[in-house]
Amino acid sequence: MNIGASTSQQRSRVRRYNSTELLAILEESSSDEGEFVASDNEHDYIPLVEESRFEISDVEPEAEVENEIDSYDSDASFEGESLENILIAKDGTRWQSEPLPRTQTSNRNILRQRGGAASFSKLYNQMEIFKNILSNEMCDIILRETNRKGTKVTEAYNNRLMENYPDISKRPKQKIFKPFTEQELDAFFGILIFSGVHRSNKEHLTELWKSSHLPLFRAAMSHDRFKMLLRFIRFDNDVTRLERLLADKAAAIRDIWTMFISNLKKLYKPRECITVDKQLYGYRGRTRFTQYMPSKPEKYGIKIFWACDANNSYPLNGLIYTGKSSDGMRQTNVGECTVLDLVAKYKNSGLNVTTDNFFTSLQLAHSLNSWNMTLVGTVRKNKRFLPANMQAHKERSIYSSNFAFSKAATVCSYVPKKKKAVIMLSSMHMSPVIESYKETAKPEIILYYNKTKSGVDNMDKLLAEYTVKRRTNRWPLALFYNIIDIAALAAYIIYMEHNPQLTSSDRRRKFLKSLSLQLCSKNIEERSKNCIVTSKLHVRSAMQDVLGRELRPSISSGPTTSISQTRRDSTGRVAVVGSCYLCRELKRKQRKTRKACTNCRKPICDEHAVTRPTCNTCFESCTNSV
Repeated sequence: MNIGASTSQQRSRVRRYNSTELLAILEESSSDEGEFVASDNEHDYIPLVEESRFEISDVEPEAEVENEIDSYDSDASFEGESLENILIAKDGTRWQSEPLPRTQTSNRNILRQRGGAASFSKLYNQMEIFKNILSNEMCDIILRETNRKGTKVTEAYNNRLMENYPDISKRPKQKIFKPFTEQELDAFFGILIFSGVHRSNKEHLTELWKSSHLPLFRAAMSHDRFKMLLRFIRFDNDVTRLERLLADKAAAIRDIWTMFISNLKKLYKPRECITVDKQLYGYRGRTRFTQYMPSKPEKYGIKIFWACDANNSYPLNGLIYTGKSSDGMRQTNVGECTVLDLVAKYKNSGLNVTTDNFFTSLQLAHSLNSWNMTLVGTVRKNKRFLPANMQAHKERSIYSSNFAFSKAATVCSYVPKKKKAVIMLSSMHMSPVIESYKETAKPEIILYYNKTKSGVDNMDKLLAEYTVKRRTNRWPLALFYNIIDIAALAAYIIYMEHNPQLTSSDRRRKFLKSLSLQLCSKNIEERSKNCIVTSKLHVRSAMQDVLGRELRPSISSGPTTSISQTRRDSTGRVAVVGSCYLCRELKRKQRKTRKACTNCRKPICDEHAVTRPTCNTCFESCTNSV
């Protein structure tokens, strides 16, 4: 072909001649032809020969050169293909109507890890697995901040009493805050889980502690103590909260949430596929990041992005969505960034990520391909990287499928009904496989998506079946209810991984009941040693029902009166022995009582009885003598 020398691009393709060829050219050329340029020797001149004068037959046809194009770049040209097979999208993305030839499995489709529960959890019982998720470090933070709040509120109450009642004789009794212990916190978790199992989470607390209700509530903790813990429970230091809220709207529970997610990751690795989706935890109270989602049953609440195992809905990672960043800048590519944050731990694992149309994009497929991971998800029809033949059209027949291929991904458009198309993007499937043996003729991409899309939705369904959620005006506590639900579900999934022989239809219900009993058992044993607690018949009978053995109330040392010698009135009740002598000394209203101190035999009321039936004076004298 003829090559001209008029442009710089053409001059860059000038053929190079050796010295022999140049001498031959010079001999054939006359001295007055052509232009001359100076050589290194100023006396020598070499004519610049025009390329148009020569027909170069041994130059190969010019081919389009790829300048180190990324192997996953869909904009790259397809060598050896005719233009009629090329599809151009609105943003210039180039697709091919025929699949690209492949000789081996792509690296991103090779699994590189073995999934399942961690091996060290194999010998754990229900409570030990649960306590590995809600770890001791998390409980220490909760206990420290709860006791700090309780002490602060009690001191403020006592200070107000001193200000309002300067006269000690008229001043009501001051409060004494008893710090909560770890076994009480475990019993608190157990009571909440037990109420969720029996669908009692919406009943009033006073109903749960009635003698006609289930005995575990009365045996594990008193009503007042549970109510007090529910009031004072905190998850961060409220003194420094305002400063932290400037950078993080979820600062009130951020530390607990971060530790919780870290524990979930340690105990389980996903198998084959991860589902990424949204959870809307229903809450209509005041928060800084309440979301409205009309497609969800709850409509209003706290939005959490979750990555779950597609096989069993195990929660792997979660991000609380708090809206715009603190700097007020509008976020872009929220879906893509969210997916990459959730699955960053599983780089180079060969896992697939299934998403809905909020997250799916071609750029996300490129990013996951660079991590040796794949993407399968639905695509919104207004995406600019889609070729025109993916859209719905009245001329497209029902159950028909269109495909477009690139080096990075495959796009599929399926028509389930007239004038409607479902568009899918997959970097896992690179061939147009269709379910031909059925009338619907669904593509393999859609079948795989239907199989793996419900990981987070199924988790939501399982959480709603047995939930500990109770009504509250504090959003950190509401979100902590969700943490307890998820921890119990994760513990159940891990336990069933190690015990596949359990196949009963109500195995999850049995697991949660067993878990709640194990969490409450230590506090029940501790309370059973307290003679004041066991002296109450309805509490003692509840403990006997839960522990499965008979308990006898403790009897304090000192002179006692036999039942036959006890004086009784006409109704058969124990006779009144007088009015409390300590109330008389404090110049309070006289309180008639049927009880007397076992040491001095003076009448005492319930307020001044330390260990029934011993008065404060005798109790102090006994303590000092010891």
